[in-house]
Amino acid sequence: MTAPRLTLDITPMLDSEWTGIPVFTRRLVQALDASGRVELDFAVRLSRIPADAVREAIRLGTGTYLRTLWERTPPGDAEPIDPGVPLLYTSVKQAGGAARREASTIHDISTLVMPETHVRENVAFHLDALRDQLRTDEVVFCCSDATRAALVATFPWVEPKARLVSQYVDWPDSFELLERNLPPLALGRYAVVIGTIEPRKNLGLLLAALDNPAVARAGIHFVVIGRRGWLADEALARLSPQTQSRISFTGFVSEFVKWRLLRHAEFLVFPSIYEGFGIPALEAMSLGKPVLASMTSAFPEVIGEAGVYFDPLSVEEFAAGLKEIADPKRLADLAPKALAQAAQFDAPRMAAPVLDWLGA
Repeated sequence: MTAPRLTLDITPMLDSEWTGIPVFTRRLVQALDASGRVELDFAVRLSRIPADAVREAIRLGTGTYLRTLWERTPPGDAEPIDPGVPLLYTSVKQAGGAARREASTIHDISTLVMPETHVRENVAFHLDALRDQLRTDEVVFCCSDATRAALVATFPWVEPKARLVSQYVDWPDSFELLERNLPPLALGRYAVVIGTIEPRKNLGLLLAALDNPAVARAGIHFVVIGRRGWLADEALARLSPQTQSRISFTGFVSEFVKWRLLRHAEFLVFPSIYEGFGIPALEAMSLGKPVLASMTSAFPEVIGEAGVYFDPLSVEEFAAGLKEIADPKRLADLAPKALAQAAQFDAPRMAAPVLDWLGA
């Protein structure tokens, strides 16, 4: 039996620094490849791109190679996609009706749930273009049950075609070898916070909590990993010299550096007010690290019993949660739960709903 074909839009992978949706796209490519049940074509903005180039970019771990190839291709030489092959967008759909069967992926709709935490252009897209995008979809893949519920609450007519597609974590085996040649980290007891510095990520709560006596007594240093996002300067300006001594900002780091920081951390802190999935939580749990997380959006379904939860608007609840999770006995109790929870998310689980849509 011939395997069905699928055109996968990998436009997010043109980014040089892969986080979030580019990483989701890369993992979906690898999950579908590993299934052996589908023949993949690849596209960028409705034009085909060589499969070997996509897989080379995955090997390199950056989209710079792909973007350079794309930018150097003369417009007249770009081969259009085959409209008879099902088309799956891993993020925003460029134009509806490019293929006879189309699907797109919704990672979160925080622009509708929390419009005040986004720039106006993003809100305008989700108020207008998203509705049109969904109407031309045969299937809409949502990255969590929470995202699916929020989408259906906004567009009830989407419910029959909204399906769940969950992500997984895959760390390269080479990371273990790379670390053997490095000196130990000299950070003391620390927790990692991953995400861009923007209102939705709720870093302001962490900054406010640093002045709480209970948080100071916990003796935990906070390492914030992520690019400086919207309103970053305003958030960082609140830090006093004393507070700065208990928090560090790394900016963007490589996957290896992120892995190393997570591996040696006590736990992950995820204070976001809203997340469509929360892949950093899964990354931390895959290394046996529990999560101190907001009791909101997708966190309970992703983290399960491997975390301690708090109200994302309460410094007092954050401080209480920090005291609980920083206790070595509690950490020892949560570590195996973290590994078990992460093991529930794997490549076959990610590929399954796409294969089901294709009838593969």
